[in-house]
Amino acid sequence: MPEGGVEDRKPKWLRRLERESWQPELIISGAAILGSLQLPGLIEHAEQYFLLNYDRDTLFIGYVAAIYWRLLASGLIVTFILHFVVRALWIGLAGLNSVFPGGFKTNERFSLHYQENMKAEYGDVDGLISRLDRFGSGIFGVAFATAGVFLNFGFIGLIFIVLHSWLIEYGFAPRQVLYLIGALLLPLLIISVITMISHTKKFRDTAFVRRWQWPISLFVSRFTYPLARRYIVTASNLVTSYYADRKDFLGYFVLGILAISGLGMAASVNNPNTLYFVDPVYHRLAADSLLLPSASVGDETYEGIYVRPLLDRTLPISERGMAVWIPLPEREMFYLEGNCSLPEVDEDLPREDRRGLRREWLVACGKEYIEIELNGRPCREFQLERQYLKNEAGDQYGMRAFIPDPPLRPGKNLLRIVTQYPHEETGDPRVAYVPFYHY
Repeated sequence: MPEGGVEDRKPKWLRRLERESWQPELIISGAAILGSLQLPGLIEHAEQYFLLNYDRDTLFIGYVAAIYWRLLASGLIVTFILHFVVRALWIGLAGLNSVFPGGFKTNERFSLHYQENMKAEYGDVDGLISRLDRFGSGIFGVAFATAGVFLNFGFIGLIFIVLHSWLIEYGFAPRQVLYLIGALLLPLLIISVITMISHTKKFRDTAFVRRWQWPISLFVSRFTYPLARRYIVTASNLVTSYYADRKDFLGYFVLGILAISGLGMAASVNNPNTLYFVDPVYHRLAADSLLLPSASVGDETYEGIYVRPLLDRTLPISERGMAVWIPLPEREMFYLEGNCSLPEVDEDLPREDRRGLRREWLVACGKEYIEIELNGRPCREFQLERQYLKNEAGDQYGMRAFIPDPPLRPGKNLLRIVTQYPHEETGDPRVAYVPFYHY
């Protein structure tokens, strides 16, 4: 082996690249800031797709995956902005140092003891520039490593979402699928905990640990980081290896995780889509009889998910009739189709005939699934039609109910719509209110 340290064995081009890494760092960081600022919008569209196209049990996995993605986005935005600020400070101080290369100059304006203290406290300008340089480069590398961790967790969550939805389509019960996913993850979690314990002084030098610790750790990393594994493991361990022996290492590590998690949770809480994933909240959102609707069919300004029925303002409300559109995302269609008492369409029929008959079957099942009351009086003769509403959130499926001869009254009216979508805790159907005024 050649003599000298690791630095001496590095190629000249690599040492030069390391010294001048700030130049590509700034370019990449600026582009990364612009790109990461687009991530919340992309994640929101992904959440909306999940909410419209997956059943309740699959949405739970989608909820967890979306949290990880928001952690990724929040961490990237904050970290790259911080990196850009640090590099800007570094460039500014380096520029000043080149203009005033001698450092602090003694003068007659200020007292001598003040200037001596100033030099003692702040006089190491070169040292500060060097620390800012290392700090900026460290932030840049750690940012991508941390983002990679959360990206992989979100990617694994996406795999489980697809797996869960696929198995349910083939007749597996949602609880069975969750047990299967748990059976896949639990051994991995146990192995990870055991591996962490094996690093303690009591066990680290035993023959069993020396034989199996590394192969098991390698297996866990390959399963946990299917994307960019080598970079993530290299970068994260490179940083931790330098600070692992510090007494405050664990505290800073936990503080960093809590800070990133707090940013992600704050982003999730402030995003209305997050609430829609939670089933009790989905039940509660439409059950306020005193809240006037903020949108109606024909209103093109609303860009989010529809969780409340909408009055069809394209059809004037009168004693002869009125119409209301009832949203039926996949979480509700799963129960509408699964609990319908009518026989399903024969799969042996020609495709076009089967498609038309299935649409008729869905509408007929909707009559069983939906109950409508107006001003306390049941509306039993309503007519249903399938209808998609399109906006920025996507094509949202539902059924338009036409109510002939509605029992209207002057002033405030209250429409009560019940769908047989059970509350996950109480089993009660979902109740939605649509207050409106008629004169």
